[in-house]
Order: sequence, then C-alpha cells, then structure tokens
Amino acid sequence: MTPHRRRTASLRVLTAAVLLPLGLSTIPASAQPAPPPAEAQDPMARYQRLGADAAKAEEDFSAAQDDLAARKATSAKADADLAAANSALADAEGSITKFRGEVDKLVAANFQGASSVNQLAALLDSNSRTEFLQKSAAISLLSGQKADALAGLRTVLDKAAKGRTQAAEAQKRASEATAAAQWAVDQVTNRKNDLDKQIKQVRQALGALPAQDKAKLGKVQDSGSYLGPPGAANDALQAALSKRGSQYEWGATGPAEFDCSGLTSWAYRQAGVNIPRTSRQQYTAGKPVSLDQLQPGDLLFYDDGTGNPGAIHHVGMFVGSGKMVDAPTEGQLVDVRSMKGDGHLIGARRIVG
Repeated sequence: MTPHRRRTASLRVLTAAVLLPLGLSTIPASAQPAPPPAEAQDPMARYQRLGADAAKAEEDFSAAQDDLAARKATSAKADADLAAANSALADAEGSITKFRGEVDKLVAANFQGASSVNQLAALLDSNSRTEFLQKSAAISLLSGQKADALAGLRTVLDKAAKGRTQAAEAQKRASEATAAAQWAVDQVTNRKNDLDKQIKQVRQALGALPAQDKAKLGKVQDSGSYLGPPGAANDALQAALSKRGSQYEWGATGPAEFDCSGLTSWAYRQAGVNIPRTSRQQYTAGKPVSLDQLQPGDLLFYDDGTGNPGAIHHVGMFVGSGKMVDAPTEGQLVDVRSMKGDGHLIGARRIVG
C-alpha cells in the first residue's frame, strides 16, 4: 500500500471513529454502474435508468441536507451547554473565594478551641451568672457560624469539582458536534455534486432520444377519471390528477412544477394532511398496506431493487386499475401510468383511513 493510500485509509478510520459514536454514518458517493448492454440499442431505457439514478441522487442530497440541519442544531445545543457549564463553574469558583474568606475571619477570631474551655474562660471572666450566659451564648453562636462556613465551603468545593467535570464533558460534546456538522456540510456538497452530474446525464440522454419518443413524453397519455374513497385520500388524489401535464423539476413542490415527492406532499396538503417532504421520509408516514389491498390515494414506493428503504428514490399515488399518478423525471410530465414503474416496487403506505 502506498503512503498516500495508507494516509487515506487512516483518515477514513479516524472519520468513522468520530462519527459512529454520534450515531452518524458516512453516505457513500454514488457509483456509476456500467450501462446494461441493451441500452446501447434502446435510448429510452438508458434515459429511464439515468432518471432513476438521478432521483436517487436527489434523495441522497435531501437526506444530507436534513442531516446537516440536525447536526447544526446539535452543535448549537452543545455550545449552549458548554456556556452554561462554564458559567456554573465560574459561579462555584466565586463562591469558594467567598466562603474561604468567611472561614479565615472566624478562625482569626480565636474561637476554634474546645467549647468547654471557652465557656470556662468566659465564666471566670464574668462578674455574674447573667454575664456568663451571655458570653457563652455568643461563643456558641460564633462556633456555629464557623461550622456553617466550613460546611458551605465544602459544598462549593464539591460543586466546583462537579462543574469542572461537566464543563470538560460539554467541551468534548461541543467539539464532536462541530466536527459532525462540518462532516455534514461536506456530505451536502458531495451529494449536490453527484446530483448535478446525474442531472447532466439525464439531459444528455433526453436529448439523444428519437423525435417520436420526445413527442410522446411531452403529451399527457391518460386523461381518464379516477375516484377514491370519500375523504382526504380522494381529495389528495383529485389534487394530484389535476396536475397532469405539469413539468417535472428537481426539488420542486408545486404548484406549477413538481418532483415525485413534491407532487404527493402537495396533493395531500391540499387535502389538509401534511406528510414529509421526501419519498424516503414519506415511506414512514401513515401505515403499511399490502399490494393486494391498495386503495386510490395510497402511496407507492420504488427503490433500486435491493429492498432497502434507504435506497427509495421514487413515489407515486395509486389511482386504481394497476395505475398511479406521478412525476417521473426530467422530460416527462405529471401523468397516469402503470404502477409497475421501473419494476422495483418496494411497498405502499396508506396516509389516511
């Protein structure tokens, strides 16, 4: 292994050592698999595959943005905890100075001897029983004050020691949170670069399509009517269907342009139901439903064929009759099409009902 490779490997190990205890994981950069041989003879197949790859890159980018926001919040809280810990430590150390001064004064007053001796001295120096009682009471009071001062000093010393420990722990958390936030910034940058490359490839593949294919993509293919069960699901369905013919745009959430999850989240919002923004997040909304129990308004999710929810890159809305309304990729309109999609249907969720 060359020195450069050894340094790179060491850096990866160090990065993992910092991030894994924080519940983080590195997001691998998108690999570019070799195109299937059939794509050389089928420009549409290449275009569709690249569209799916770009959709996955978009989801990765969105996930990185969400992670960055969370890391920034954690970092801000850690900084606030550190400031509070340092303030508490400063207060405790100030109290130490105060109580030490009080103890020093009481010791200097020479009332540190045995109480019986002090009381006897007071008696011998007194002219009456009343004077003895008065002097003895004063001695007891001062002895009690000394005990209180010593107890107070012990308390603030313990508090200061605890404060130093808490401040050190807060400093460690703040440093880790700052490092994690910076890592997340780098991830966002990397994912954005991946997305830009994928979008460029989609546009190139779109431009290489035969004229008749381009013309077909630019027209709504299904303008039929579809109904769902009464309620919010049908309201969302009708909202989505009303956007047939709208252009696809990366990251768009309507009302004129959409990406896949932008369409479904917008549609349900018109029905008064808020769902997460991205397709991977939407896969956690509502409840799972088996494919043989689908109802119009249910959401259909697609991955890369691995069965991994973390690889979900597309979502559509079931309309019935084995079809869905969705926003597929750049160059295609919002329309009703087969729910077979790209063949990697991972599951379905029912948002309401």
